[in-house]
Amino acid sequence: MNTNQINYLNIGLMFLSGVLGFAYPFETFLFVYTVLGPLHYLTEISWLHERNYYTKGRYDYLFLIGAAVLLTIANLKIIPGLSSHVPEWAVFAALGAALAFVIFKTTLARWMMVAVLALAGAFIATAPWFGLAFGIFLPTLVHVFVFTACFVLAGALKSRSLSGYLSLGVFFLISLSFLFFHPAHTGYEVGQYVSNNYGMVQDNGLLTSPFLAVNYYFAKIFNFTGFSLPAASVAGDASIINTYLYHNPIALALMSFIAFAYSYHYFNWFSKTSIIRWHEVPKRRLAAVAGLWLASLALYAYNYAVGLRWLFFLSLAHVLLEFPLNQITFYQIGRELSGRLIKVQKQNSRANS
Repeated sequence: MNTNQINYLNIGLMFLSGVLGFAYPFETFLFVYTVLGPLHYLTEISWLHERNYYTKGRYDYLFLIGAAVLLTIANLKIIPGLSSHVPEWAVFAALGAALAFVIFKTTLARWMMVAVLALAGAFIATAPWFGLAFGIFLPTLVHVFVFTACFVLAGALKSRSLSGYLSLGVFFLISLSFLFFHPAHTGYEVGQYVSNNYGMVQDNGLLTSPFLAVNYYFAKIFNFTGFSLPAASVAGDASIINTYLYHNPIALALMSFIAFAYSYHYFNWFSKTSIIRWHEVPKRRLAAVAGLWLASLALYAYNYAVGLRWLFFLSLAHVLLEFPLNQITFYQIGRELSGRLIKVQKQNSRANS
């Protein structure tokens, strides 16, 4: 397909993601995360590997993988006693390192910047906003929503196609619709399997799943009435919050947005195969990717919690390994926009002279 056809296909996929998110918010998220997620992680890492992860140094990516390992150990509490701020510090260090890997050609300059940023992150890791930004939102909604929007914008600027700008507009219009359209979801009931795997709030205030943390902190930042953690000493409050989470129209609209963001993030990747060409890798690697994907589906089917832990590292690794590409995309957007602004200023200057 040509660029315009792919853009119109993606507009259709945006509407599909939005409809599924509105109709079955929790089920849609768990399905795409389980089925499309592992295949996306594996194919993107394989594709990035062919391009040296867009870094200047041959082995720079090992630092990002190391950060993913540290994140996994800290989040899954494999080593007791690690600081609770390790996860967000590791994400911050990886993001800063990606910038260094993209900017500097010399090894010394890259690693000096990495050391400085990692040290700076250690000093500010205790700030409340730091944990929310780098521990909760950057690996989740920022990755699947903000970075996806940046990729769509960069593609539209590069191709200068009306369909590209139209797809970006549709993307934001559907996203904004979740803020204003809060259907009652009459008759909608979340099954026990779905609620157990997405997560519940316990009476001691703890969350049974990392998924639920995104809903909670997003709602807390935007001050959604009725969605707050119970005090550890107050029994019974958890059931009220869980009822709000799975039945309140505003809470369901938030979940619909999350389901939409994740669904389209995966659809966008697979729909642009002819552009990205992630399939153009050695056949043995494609076979390994297919085998690992099928194994992950089998493990999820056997026990969702076990499957989630098994792919926890893989999901984090693909987020961190994409950081250099994200940095390059930001630069490309800035270059395109500034270039067009300079061109407009020159034209205005000529017109006035």
